Formats: sequence, C-alpha cells, structure tokens
Amino acid sequence: MRIVLLGGAGYIGAVATRHLAALGHHVTVVDGLIYHRDDDPRRLLPDAETFVRADLRDPLALRRAVTGADAVVHLGGLVGEPACAVDERLAVELNYASPIIAAEAATAADVPHYVFFSSCSVYGSRDGTVDEDTAPNPLGIYARTKVLAERRLAGMLEGTALTVLRLATVHGRSPRQRLDSVVNRMTAQAIATGRIPLNGGAQRRPLVHVTDVAEILALMLNAPGGHRTFNLGSDRENFTIAEIAETVQTAVPTSRIDRGPERDEADARDYRTSFARLATAFPDACTTRLSQGVREIADAMDAKELGDPDLPEYDNFRGLTASRNAGRITAVRSLACERLHAEYAAADWSTQ
Repeated sequence: MRIVLLGGAGYIGAVATRHLAALGHHVTVVDGLIYHRDDDPRRLLPDAETFVRADLRDPLALRRAVTGADAVVHLGGLVGEPACAVDERLAVELNYASPIIAAEAATAADVPHYVFFSSCSVYGSRDGTVDEDTAPNPLGIYARTKVLAERRLAGMLEGTALTVLRLATVHGRSPRQRLDSVVNRMTAQAIATGRIPLNGGAQRRPLVHVTDVAEILALMLNAPGGHRTFNLGSDRENFTIAEIAETVQTAVPTSRIDRGPERDEADARDYRTSFARLATAFPDACTTRLSQGVREIADAMDAKELGDPDLPEYDNFRGLTASRNAGRITAVRSLACERLHAEYAAADWSTQ
C-alpha cells in the first residue's frame, strides 16, 4: 500500500513511519519541519521511501505528494492549547485549513482513504463517561480547530473512506521525542529535578502509548470503510492527573510530588473516555500500560539519551515560539487559508 503521512516527521509520525514500513508499505513522509532542530529527519526516518519537505498549507505540494496514494494520513498541526494560543491564525491554518486543503488534494487525486488525527480534547469538560456520540465541548483553539475539521471533512469526503481518530494523551518513547505531554513531562522532571509538578489532580486524562497509536493506524488502513470515528485509547488507561503522578513516583522513588493549586485553571479539560468502539473493532488493541511509557522515558533520561525537558526541541509551546520569533513559521494568509479561516471565525460555539 502507498501511504502518505502528512506531518510524518513528528512525535507520532516517526513511530508510525517505522511501523508501517516494517509491514511492507511504501511510506512517503511530507513535513514542513516547523520546529527547528539540528538533526536530519531523513536519518530519523530511515524507513520512509520518500521524504518531502513541504508546507502542509501548500495545495500544489500536497497534490503532487498524494498523487497515486492508496491512503493519506493527516498527522500535522500544532498540538495543545498553549502552542495554539501563541498565534491563533497560524493554529487555524495548520490545524483546520491544512487538513481541508489536503482532503481537497486527495479527492482530486482519487485517493480512496483519508485518515484524520483528531483529539479527545474535543470533549472538553464532561460529567460521566464520553464516547464518540457525545457532543463535543471544545474549550480552546486547539479543540475547536479539531472539531471544525472533523465536521468539514465529513461533509466533503462523501465518496471517500474517512477515518477520524480522536487520540487520548500520548506517551512513550519516539525518535522525535516530546516531553511536554503530562506523562512524559512528569517523568522527565522527576529524573531531571527530583520533583513531579502536579497542578490539580482530580481531572481525568485518557492515555495511549505512541506505539499503540502506530499499530492502530496500520489496522485502520487495512480495514477502511465508510466514515468512522474512533476514540483511540483503552478503557483501563483512564487516570486522574494525581494517579499519573503517583505512577511516576513509584517508577522514580527518589522523586517527590510537588503539589500546586487544586485545579489547573489553564487546562480545564476533565473527562473519562469510553474506548468500547475501538475495543469491539480491534479486541487486542492498545495493550501498553502507563507504567511502561513512564519506564521508557525514565530510562532514556537516565541514559542521557534525552536532555533538559525544558529545551524547545521537546516542547511544542517553546519550540513554536522559537520558530516563530526566528521567522521560520508564520501565517501565510493564502487565498485558501483566508477562506478557511473565515469559516473558523464564523463558527458558532454558543450551543456546544
């Protein structure tokens, strides 16, 4: 199968590229490399048949990249509310305009299957358990761009198989490491400083290991059909923030939990997620436990394979800020992006 991974040089994409190539697929990675790093992505992605450095908002580059593909997977964009808040217009271009432009290119090239990586953040704050039929409750720019992209893709890809994967919070080791998500951050800080920062603690987060994400993607690509939405994670991997901190402390016994305010007002997400639909479709999916992801990051920190967790290369917010200040990434305000930004600006969230 010929698979195009848009944003495939990132945290998840680097793992997915290796997994899909190992299964015998022809993988093309297209990435704008918006986060400045000194390493060569072609060295970190040795299993990609082709690496194309291109802006994921460029319609012509996307049309060239997806021609002849059996599936297009959109992994790109800004992840998390802090990074999206740096520049809302840029976030809308990368998280909403880009997947729509890519879908238009895929449709023109008659690509039969389009996969969009969304997020369980679309649920916001909810009592009880949420599932794929729960109405979204987006609380910020990141979640709103994901919700709007999901809706727009469903309306425009009527003749194409569409798979939407709403990711739980991802953790674990990758060639393109992130240390700013909750599990990885707590673990890296525990090793680097002996402290596990904990703001709040009662809020729930569903978790999923990065390798499990790659394995599910491969299964989805081999079993397309209609329009499908899945929460990607496992029911047994729903934890409170405090439980995550306690798991890290168990793995790093020399550390201590440093408790802050009872609730982190900067991140009001709080939801327990059902992954029953995924478990029914793929009963053996997502078997990696939280403790394994913690151990991977702790071992990598101990071995000096990873550096200071506050470095921009490990942090989406810091990395984006550095790239933007250096002029390496900016809103392009193209005709396509302006058109799609206007759609985002006109969206009514008052009834969500």
